[in-house]
Amino acid sequence: MKEKVVHLHFKEPVEGSADLYFGSFKAIYDLYPSETIGITYKALVNAIHGRDCYENKKVKIRVSEYIRKPKTKAKDKPC
Repeated sequence: MKEKVVHLHFKEPVEGSADLYFGSFKAIYDLYPSETIGITYKALVNAIHGRDCYENKKVKIRVSEYIRKPKTKAKDKPC
Protein backbone atom coordinates (compact mmCIF):
# COMPACT_ATOMS: atom_id res chain seq x y z
CA MET A 1 0.00 0.00 0.00
CA LYS A 2 1.58 3.32 -1.10
CA GLU A 3 0.77 6.69 0.41
CA LYS A 4 1.97 10.21 -0.36
CA VAL A 5 4.37 11.95 2.00
CA VAL A 6 5.55 15.56 1.80
CA HIS A 7 9.04 16.23 3.18
CA LEU A 8 9.62 19.82 4.28
CA HIS A 9 13.25 20.78 4.85
CA PHE A 10 13.99 24.19 6.38
CA LYS A 11 17.38 25.49 5.23
CA GLU A 12 17.65 27.21 8.63
CA PRO A 13 15.82 25.39 11.43
CA VAL A 14 12.49 26.87 12.54
CA GLU A 15 11.46 26.29 16.16
CA GLY A 16 14.28 23.74 16.43
CA SER A 17 13.10 21.68 13.47
CA ALA A 18 14.79 21.30 10.11
CA ASP A 19 12.98 18.27 8.65
CA LEU A 20 9.26 17.57 8.93
CA TYR A 21 6.94 15.14 7.17
CA PHE A 22 3.32 15.78 6.21
CA GLY A 23 0.48 13.98 4.47
CA SER A 24 -0.44 17.00 2.34
CA PHE A 25 0.67 20.50 1.36
CA LYS A 26 -2.28 21.95 3.27
CA ALA A 27 -1.03 20.36 6.50
CA ILE A 28 2.18 22.40 6.19
CA TYR A 29 0.20 25.63 6.20
CA ASP A 30 -1.80 24.53 9.25
CA LEU A 31 1.47 24.75 11.21
CA TYR A 32 3.45 27.47 9.42
CA PRO A 33 2.43 30.72 7.71
CA SER A 34 3.33 31.47 4.09
CA GLU A 35 6.02 33.90 5.25
CA THR A 36 7.89 31.07 7.01
CA ILE A 37 7.65 28.77 3.97
CA GLY A 38 8.45 31.52 1.47
CA ILE A 39 5.54 30.70 -0.85
CA THR A 40 1.76 30.68 -0.56
CA TYR A 41 -0.21 27.44 -0.62
CA LYS A 42 -1.77 28.13 -4.02
CA ALA A 43 1.58 29.13 -5.56
CA LEU A 44 3.23 25.98 -4.18
CA VAL A 45 0.54 23.73 -5.64
CA ASN A 46 1.01 25.41 -9.04
CA ALA A 47 4.83 25.36 -8.82
CA ILE A 48 5.10 21.68 -7.94
CA HIS A 49 2.44 20.45 -10.38
CA GLY A 50 3.93 17.57 -12.38
CA ARG A 51 7.16 17.63 -10.38
CA ASP A 52 8.32 16.01 -7.16
CA CYS A 53 10.45 18.85 -5.74
CA TYR A 54 10.25 22.59 -5.05
CA GLU A 55 13.01 24.79 -3.63
CA ASN A 56 13.40 28.43 -2.63
CA LYS A 57 15.70 30.40 -0.28
CA LYS A 58 13.91 29.12 2.85
CA VAL A 59 12.80 25.54 2.14
CA LYS A 60 13.07 22.47 0.00
CA ILE A 61 9.88 20.44 -0.40
CA ARG A 62 9.83 16.93 -1.83
CA VAL A 63 6.84 14.73 -2.59
CA SER A 64 7.32 11.00 -2.40
CA GLU A 65 5.55 7.80 -1.47
CA TYR A 66 6.04 5.51 1.44
CA ILE A 67 5.02 1.90 1.51
CA ARG A 68 2.95 0.48 4.33
CA LYS A 69 2.05 -3.03 5.16
CA PRO A 70 -1.67 -3.58 4.54
CA LYS A 71 -3.78 -3.62 7.69
CA THR A 72 -4.99 -7.00 8.86
CA LYS A 73 -8.49 -7.55 10.11
CA ALA A 74 -8.99 -7.88 13.87
CA LYS A 75 -10.39 -11.39 13.50
CA ASP A 76 -7.12 -12.52 11.89
CA LYS A 77 -5.06 -11.43 14.91
CA PRO A 78 -4.46 -13.88 17.76
CA CYS A 79 -5.69 -12.85 21.23
